[in-house]
Amino acid sequence: MTSFFITGTDTDIGKTFITGALALTFEAMGYKTGVYKPLQSGAIESSTGLLAPDLENVKKLSSNIQTKYSYLLKGEVSPALAAKLAKIKISIEKIKNDYTEFKKNLDIVLVEGAGGLCAPAADNILMGDLIKEFNIPAILVTGAYLGSINHTLLSLKYMESEKIFTKGIIINNYPSQSEDIAIQNIPNELKEFTDTQILAIIEKQTNIKKENLIKLFKNCANRLIR
Repeated sequence: MTSFFITGTDTDIGKTFITGALALTFEAMGYKTGVYKPLQSGAIESSTGLLAPDLENVKKLSSNIQTKYSYLLKGEVSPALAAKLAKIKISIEKIKNDYTEFKKNLDIVLVEGAGGLCAPAADNILMGDLIKEFNIPAILVTGAYLGSINHTLLSLKYMESEKIFTKGIIINNYPSQSEDIAIQNIPNELKEFTDTQILAIIEKQTNIKKENLIKLFKNCANRLIR
């Protein structure tokens, strides 16, 4: 059984898209795949109760991908603040136990974080601290914009200082047609300043079909498990 923790340089960087696409690809490759979201804030109200939006996106890709969360919280805020507002005490032991139970009978589990590495996860606990509790390799999702090199290298330095093993970087929403020389050179500059491998450079996607998504992420998935 193999697990990866998907984190990002910031919120809304595309962790959920990357997580879903990788899960879909692993499933297509014949692996029993699951996506675990320890902390989900921004829960959606529905006629059947609260829904976890990130996991709902995964379910839309494939009903065969197993999903689970430990804490489902209202509010577009950090999980720590959402829990305080709901008067809920987040238990790291519960999260670890849920993960241990969830990964049984699965070949691949993708654990998706919330926000960036230093987003508050619980009382006195940052998202980076939570990654260390899992003790699994991390995938860092970043973007392609002015400042992304700084954000990426700072995140990698933090992960190194906290002894979080980084499997690699995925550059999301890369505008390949951009005429901005700074944007064009983001991959090359990252390679110059870090030895962490770039697993994939994913161009901006619009209404992509599942089969194309699998094709797009196949090489990345192979790099992760080889």
